[in-house]
Amino acid sequence: MNTRYKKSVFASAARVAHLTYQIGESDLLRKKSAAVNLSEIDSPKIRSLIARLKTSLREFRKLTGKGRGIAAVQTGTPLQIAVIFIGQDLETVINPKVIKRSPEFLIYPEICMSANPVIAKVVRPAWVEVEYYNEQGNKKIWNQKDQSREDLILNRVFQHEIDHMEGIINIDLVKPNELILDSDPGYFKKAVFEKFETKL
Repeated sequence: MNTRYKKSVFASAARVAHLTYQIGESDLLRKKSAAVNLSEIDSPKIRSLIARLKTSLREFRKLTGKGRGIAAVQTGTPLQIAVIFIGQDLETVINPKVIKRSPEFLIYPEICMSANPVIAKVVRPAWVEVEYYNEQGNKKIWNQKDQSREDLILNRVFQHEIDHMEGIINIDLVKPNELILDSDPGYFKKAVFEKFETKL
């Protein structure tokens, strides 16, 4: 047991807990988010919300070295908006809609800013095609079907954030006894995508 690392994980979780609502802290996390009126994308309200999401995600990543995405509902605004790191850039995702899913399913461990420092090994489609709007109001399509580790992770991040908009948190998708505490400093370095064979 790496007690020193475990202490640092909880200390880190405490430093970033203010950035998002945590499980059990707000009923909003379990409710569906409303679609954004596209005519309001350029409004001060939406601009301010997107800026806050970007700041929160950057701060979380700076303090923990983790974190790929954040949904508006996690900060108390139940609108279909998320911000995702794609490489070093932040992409704003508004009113996302999954239009196609991979027939292949993969298992991979995920953390969530609203359930930190718990890890859930979630089964998800290997890739998804997602239609959404960016913060300029332009329609975009995410359809990276590459099997590179980075693309597999980003496909998962899109699904994770869309789940938030449906009131679903990653820990809901596994059995309670399958949850893992982030207590191994090398856990994610060793993590691999595993094929999930569906039983007929």
